[in-house]
Amino acid sequence: NVHLAKGHLDITQGKTPSARRRITLTSAAQVVLGARVAAKPTHYLFECGADAGRPLPNVHGAHHRALTASKVPAFRVYDLRHTWATRAAESGIDLVTLASMLGHARIQMVMRYAHPGAAHQASAMAKLEAHNAEREIVEFGPAPAQ
Repeated sequence: NVHLAKGHLDITQGKTPSARRRITLTSAAQVVLGARVAAKPTHYLFECGADAGRPLPNVHGAHHRALTASKVPAFRVYDLRHTWATRAAESGIDLVTLASMLGHARIQMVMRYAHPGAAHQASAMAKLEAHNAEREIVEFGPAPAQ
């Protein structure tokens, strides 16, 4: 379900209809997946180690081996989803689009994944302050000189 030439992948299974979706790949993801496809010309992008005729049932074992080999401090695979959602929200992706990209039917679910930090919140407040100052000039004219 990876379509590198078209720049997307399709998630065809999931717990809800919203979980089944098309995901546009970043250029970096296309490069990484393209290299994997070229190196492993099998039916599955990630096949089961015991049986290449089956897909990898889950990523937990591979994740654990990669952490051990790289000596990266342990983290849960699902933490990557939280990091992605937080960065997506901080980049300005609106909540409706972000919910759809995460495969959620409701925007409220995004709040479980996106955790904007203090620096991002301060930046957002600065943008709001600048916007409000701009609106005041439009509505009331420039402030009188002191």
